[in-house]
Amino acid sequence: MIQTKEQQQLIEKAGELFMRIGIRSVSMDDIARELGISKKTLYQLVENKEELVHLVLENDTCRDIAVMERHFQESSDAIDEFLRNSRYFIREMRKVSPTAMHDLRKYYPEIFHSQVKAHQTEFHRRVAANLERGMEEGLYRDDIDAEVIANLYVGMTMMVIDRGVFPAQERPLSEILRQHSTYHFNGVVNQFGRDRLDHYLKQEDLP
Repeated sequence: MIQTKEQQQLIEKAGELFMRIGIRSVSMDDIARELGISKKTLYQLVENKEELVHLVLENDTCRDIAVMERHFQESSDAIDEFLRNSRYFIREMRKVSPTAMHDLRKYYPEIFHSQVKAHQTEFHRRVAANLERGMEEGLYRDDIDAEVIANLYVGMTMMVIDRGVFPAQERPLSEILRQHSTYHFNGVVNQFGRDRLDHYLKQEDLP
């Protein structure tokens, strides 16, 4: 969908409010007030709140894909690439209120599943490609089945985000993802890769 400058501003502001406060707690009046526009003007940009939620999630997915592509292009090797992605997602999850994820699943289940599925598909492709890259570079174990490990990694990530195993009040999502990334690295690197990983983490640890 081609968006106007006004629509993009709306999506960015709504996304910020949804992630910080929760989706249900933010009304269209609140969004119009934050943007300094009338409610009539707001409804000229989007038909309803459901469409806006969909556009926010779609925008987030496109942004994440662009970031992962940039990390692939700029990284020195597979470990560097994966660390960049891990740091990015950990920091992003620190911005997300548990209420936002709860509201999305409860009140917009079709949007949740369609957008999460789209994100999951691309995420799986990137993880599998990273595993193949790491093996080719001699940093990851050579007995890895990239498809199997990518499925396990993405599946565990979805389980964490779903919050079924780790209730939101017990520990921050960002900390769980940090542990998850560390667990993944320890399972895939060989000794050469471990030395490289330690070198990178001494320069900049996971946040």
